[in-house]
Amino acid sequence: MIFILLIIVIAVGFYFFKSSYTYWDKRGVPGPKPKLFFGNFGQSFLFKKSPAEVYSDIYNDFPDASMVGVFRANSPTLIIRDPELIRDVAVKSFRNFQDNELIIDKKDDPLLGRHPFFIGGEEWRTTRVLLTPGFTSGKMKWIYPLLEDVSKHFIKFIEKRIESTKTETHNAKDLCVRFTLDNVTSCALGLEAKSFEEETNEFRYIADRFFTPEGWKNVVLYLVTIIPFLSKFVSVKFLSKEIEEKFTNIVVETLKYREANNIVRNDFLQMLHQMKKSSNDDSFTDLEITAHAAGFFGDSYETSSITMHFLLYELASNPEAQTKLREEIVKAFDENEKLPYEELQTMPYLDAVLNESLRLHPPLGSLNKMCTESYTYVPRDNDVIKKPVIIEAGTPVILPVYGLHRDPKYFDDPNSFKPERFIGTNKEKIVKYTYMPFGEGPRACLGQRFGILQIKMGIAYVIKNFEVSVNGRTKSPMKYNPIYFMTIPNDPLWLDFKKIV
Repeated sequence: MIFILLIIVIAVGFYFFKSSYTYWDKRGVPGPKPKLFFGNFGQSFLFKKSPAEVYSDIYNDFPDASMVGVFRANSPTLIIRDPELIRDVAVKSFRNFQDNELIIDKKDDPLLGRHPFFIGGEEWRTTRVLLTPGFTSGKMKWIYPLLEDVSKHFIKFIEKRIESTKTETHNAKDLCVRFTLDNVTSCALGLEAKSFEEETNEFRYIADRFFTPEGWKNVVLYLVTIIPFLSKFVSVKFLSKEIEEKFTNIVVETLKYREANNIVRNDFLQMLHQMKKSSNDDSFTDLEITAHAAGFFGDSYETSSITMHFLLYELASNPEAQTKLREEIVKAFDENEKLPYEELQTMPYLDAVLNESLRLHPPLGSLNKMCTESYTYVPRDNDVIKKPVIIEAGTPVILPVYGLHRDPKYFDDPNSFKPERFIGTNKEKIVKYTYMPFGEGPRACLGQRFGILQIKMGIAYVIKNFEVSVNGRTKSPMKYNPIYFMTIPNDPLWLDFKKIV
């Protein structure tokens, strides 16, 4: 009887999966043939490629299609290829696709469950309006001297490390984490992380574990991205209880100290605290303050450190671009005692190298959205899809950022580092919605202004003071980590820093 029941279960499972794989065929949407149980993500199941890289491969395999139908396990998922359709999804028909796919329950993860990226519907809209004042140009100007101070300490740290260790070789990610961690603790919490003075401390401990669930939880989180229906049976939680408690204690104690000593500091935490005091809504609690401070902390140190260390690597790999950037930076410093905020904003080559690095290594290789209200796509004349397609509510919709950024149709010689793409008329020629490292539309990254500012500041100081080159310990060709949800290399990027006298 057990054997018979087992056969029946296998047969039913086989039929269930097999029948679901006709979903896109019935709608006239092209796509690769799925494999039983794995769908189109066998390489992700085997940890060979990240989902974003798989999306990119499929994107490249269907160059004439506006959209491609795929399956993650047996879940129908839609990859959007056409820039005009991406505009509809991200902006024009935003109400039909207003949520990101991954929603975290606040009961499972009280802090990141309140992050704008992981919430949806009206709650997202309210939170977005609430937090926007913290990222205005006025706020950026105010925190600019703080970033400048950290940048000076950053240069001294590299110089001292070279002198004490007698080596110019450094792990680029480690250096950039120290830099962004000191920035975010200063600008968000009004505290000193002391990343340049101490090899490890409480802030570094929190940072190293912030977006990295421990043990099997990391595997569960990864599996949810390639087997979506698992989210119905398992909870998604980034922050461990330990990290949650440590960060909460830091915020609570900081606010208590400020209240007791009548300290007012124009930073992100103070803005949140003031919102609570002036709010008539009892739902804006200390937990809300802590959650939004945690969101700022996580976004600003991790995404920025990843982006910055990729940019240093590209400049080290392309010495001509590095020299050209240094000339622009030295000129800016020579004309000013310090590097003014307005000057940093108007350095075209610095802006170009950052944009080009983001094109090659976007922080998120794909933007995973959810259809929240059914949408009908009417094919255009040159589309291989010949009849209208109804994208049903509840269908995951993928914007394949990595595939778009490296498409030779939009970027000539797409695998090469060419900052000139983003200068003058060349920048104006870039097809809209083919370059979106921070997303597009209302769901675009709220903290991108702060991230860009601190990266530009750090790069300006480093390139002014050091010649950077790739050390032989760096593995080539670079391969991305297949499990981490952001774009990071499998192996460290080792760079040499030679002091410019």
